[in-house]
Amino acid sequence: MSFLPNPKPNKHVALTDVPALLPKRRGKKVHHSTVYRWATKGVRGRVLESVKVGNVRFTTVSALNRFFEPKTSRDGDERRTAIKRALYGDQ
Repeated sequence: MSFLPNPKPNKHVALTDVPALLPKRRGKKVHHSTVYRWATKGVRGRVLESVKVGNVRFTTVSALNRFFEPKTSRDGDERRTAIKRALYGDQ
């Protein structure tokens, strides 16, 4: 499933150009510092895939689509199982 309409999914896009690709929220574009935070720190356990070339950080349209895909409930189940194993061992 593709969230962003673009014929070239592997095209590299500078993080400062990403807000122009995203839909507006409440009439405003997403700020470029928000996109930078997604690429460096992430949000809710997900980090936007990016690469730094020179002093400019780039991502791809396909990486944006993967970042915006909804998480499956299975991911949460696996995490809960791992926490249970760590706390209580294999029971």
